[in-house]
Amino acid sequence: MNSNFFKALQGILAEERLDAYRQDGADPSLTLARYCQNMALCESLYPTLQFAEIALRNAIHHAFSEQFGTSEWFDVINRIPDWQARKISEAKDNLLDEEKDVTPGRMVAEMSFGFWTGFFNKFHARSGIGHYLARSVFRHADKSERDLAKLDARWVAIRELRNRVFHHERIIHWSDLEHQHDSIFEIIAWISPELCELSRSLDRFAFVRKAGIKPWKSKLLSHWPENASLETAPGHKSSNIHPVPSPFDASNGAETPFGRRWGGDILEITEEHLMSLQSGETLLLDIQSEYVAFLKKSDDSNLKGLGYGG
Repeated sequence: MNSNFFKALQGILAEERLDAYRQDGADPSLTLARYCQNMALCESLYPTLQFAEIALRNAIHHAFSEQFGTSEWFDVINRIPDWQARKISEAKDNLLDEEKDVTPGRMVAEMSFGFWTGFFNKFHARSGIGHYLARSVFRHADKSERDLAKLDARWVAIRELRNRVFHHERIIHWSDLEHQHDSIFEIIAWISPELCELSRSLDRFAFVRKAGIKPWKSKLLSHWPENASLETAPGHKSSNIHPVPSPFDASNGAETPFGRRWGGDILEITEEHLMSLQSGETLLLDIQSEYVAFLKKSDDSNLKGLGYGG
């Protein structure tokens, strides 16, 4: 990899952050490829972790609302440790500081993940709250899986992974990542089989994990080889348009003239569109209802003789 390019990246990404990916003396291209692979893995885990957190807090909210006979259970709950009582007070204060009404929905969203995962420990085993939640929240789990010690261990592991993912820390070296991924699906299914089904339909973890580091290293080296400079050579125009024989499916990842890509739309250009380009107009393309691209005729191109006259 071009050394000047890597030095520039190292300065903005922080040497200490990159050090986690080159402890074995990896060269710049492998170091940055590992960083990108880790980022992709974190991205692929985000939806599943988000669903797990949302499912847990909403299920506990519903269980407490039923137990205490009010959706404002946070005002009447007792038998909780001081740290959880402080979390409730802090959540109220934060909402009031932001001049927002203290509503059940806002309170549920305001309290940290640690607050919700903290109901399955020994303290709440003695208070009875833990056993009540194990039955109410994980109603689709086998009775043996509602053991508080097992639930606590699961949520501690999920919280640790969640914190590393959300804080952009290294996870590619975790040998049990596949097991943890499956464990999250399982515990979501114990709360809501439907939500688990949705989560699986959106999940890309297995594909990203299986692809490994090769796509990222290839992409980096194709864009910034050893002899590349930080600026494009004078007079050279790089192209992000390339002819292909026919459309192909890239939904699960595919090698293209631009490197590995995922997804893609087929946009048909009509004779009217070609006439618009010839007249100097620019075409606006809607890409997967999310991105837009602009297509215009190059100054040195010639669209004559395409069957529409001129």
